[in-house]
Amino acid sequence: MKFKTIMAIVFAILVVVFSLQNSAVTQVEFFFWELSMSRVLVILGSFAIGVLVGILVSLKLPKSYKNG
Repeated sequence: MKFKTIMAIVFAILVVVFSLQNSAVTQVEFFFWELSMSRVLVILGSFAIGVLVGILVSLKLPKSYKNG
């Protein structure tokens, strides 16, 4: 396995363990929304959004879409 893959798996496992240890219900406010949800969902959801943003940023676009 590649080093990056191993590090990604280790980091994902650490995030899951951290999430499961913080399972209390918490209040989440975003603009005019207010929700009560488990911290596990907040942590894992934030991690998932971060992963998606990282993937989108690292995508290589065809030359026709690049400026210049």
